[in-house]
Amino acid sequence: MTATPRMTEVHGTGPVTALAQKMATGATACIFAEIRDVMQIPLLTSIWRTLVSIDRGLPSVWAATKPIYLSGQPDAALGRLSHADIFPVPAPPTAGLLADAGIGAAEMRAALGIIDAYTRSNSLNMMALSGLVLSPVGQRPADPAPPAAPIPSDLPDLLEKPEIAPDVWLRLEQVNRFGAGAKPGQVATLWRHLAHYPGLLRLIDQAFASSQSDGAIDRAIQEVFERSQAEGAQLAHFRGDTSAIPDPAIEMVTAYVAGPRGVARMVTMGHGLARWLRQSGPV
Repeated sequence: MTATPRMTEVHGTGPVTALAQKMATGATACIFAEIRDVMQIPLLTSIWRTLVSIDRGLPSVWAATKPIYLSGQPDAALGRLSHADIFPVPAPPTAGLLADAGIGAAEMRAALGIIDAYTRSNSLNMMALSGLVLSPVGQRPADPAPPAAPIPSDLPDLLEKPEIAPDVWLRLEQVNRFGAGAKPGQVATLWRHLAHYPGLLRLIDQAFASSQSDGAIDRAIQEVFERSQAEGAQLAHFRGDTSAIPDPAIEMVTAYVAGPRGVARMVTMGHGLARWLRQSGPV
């Protein structure tokens, strides 16, 4: 693979190198395309792009995880999670607030497309990659979910930090604190993608502040994490051979799914955001 520009993101306790999706070439680009096709997603979240930083990390993890996705069971697990009444959902923004924030029908559709893409990807990865590293428990699941409806692929580009105005970046750091504990770390990619809509970020910051302060977000994240562990232990029955996965890649995946401050945080926020915005009216 030729050298390409990368960006730094965090998994676990330290920074790792993430390859920008549009910069992937050769075998890496082919694997990225296959992951998007199998998962029915228009973009890759950072776990797959960071595995590129480990020799043989990406192909070995994907080869062992692909059978889990092909089983259809992660979609079934996502369906159960999506219908759970556990997510923080503040009062919906009024039409006036949305208008003041510069969010019309087109902006709302685009923002929801971004949120849905990350929420589906993060949720499926959370449970399938838990299945990669957990010991199998219980019976092998049956009755997979039907194929998911496609998520629009015409999303705006992910913005890099130099492309984001300083005041908007400060807002990103504000919303990134939700559910992040004492050390929020790097700004999650979802928030960076929503930097196209600074007014919406302001509304998110205002709307979810009380759920942060009263512990509702933390409680929801804990519940999502516990559910992901239970689902992952079931999905572990479907994983492929893991013997070729390098130890650093296993450690990276384990850090990604371990504990409520990992991917479970952004899964929780994604589901809550989508419900919150859809309460405001038809899109």
